[in-house]
Amino acid sequence: MKALKIFALLCFSAIIPASLSAQEKEDRIGTVNMQKLVDGYYKTAQTREEFKGYEKEIQADNDARVAVIKALVDEARKLQKQGEDPSLSREKKDELFKKAASKNQEAQGLVNARQEWGNQKQAALMEKLKVEFSALRAEIIAVVQKTGEEQGYDFILDRSGSSGAQVPILSYAKDATDLTATLLEIINKDAPAPAKDGANGSE
Repeated sequence: MKALKIFALLCFSAIIPASLSAQEKEDRIGTVNMQKLVDGYYKTAQTREEFKGYEKEIQADNDARVAVIKALVDEARKLQKQGEDPSLSREKKDELFKKAASKNQEAQGLVNARQEWGNQKQAALMEKLKVEFSALRAEIIAVVQKTGEEQGYDFILDRSGSSGAQVPILSYAKDATDLTATLLEIINKDAPAPAKDGANGSE
């Protein structure tokens, strides 16, 4: 009976250090700078170029609208000046002034329409940009998660995150490994090769 008690005590003594060792195991922590990942992602550059194209199209449309408005205003001024000719009859002057007022009214209507159109275009562009960048961030986060699983990280924290007061959320992480450079290589492994000079066939 005494031998059984000693055996049980020895077994219990062996379990305690193993349990404590498991509890004392430190989590493996990595960090990334999500802002750098987003900025350095090749698809981000492609998206920005696409939006520059959208902005150019909107600007060209806006310039065309401004040109129409300016033409109406110039025509109204010309009619107004003609109506101020003292040699004209009262009826002719009234006719020219009415035409000038009509042109000004038409121009003002186009100004209002252009402003509303501009606001709608800007809002639509911002919403599209928000959706596109949300999709890019989701792609990057998926790569971060996969890398964390493959390399055995318990946590990967974002160093670039900040609170509403613009204070960094993560100020310190003991023994954390910065994975930003590694992840930049991973997310850009499928980036197209830079275009070479003369790629368009010119000698």
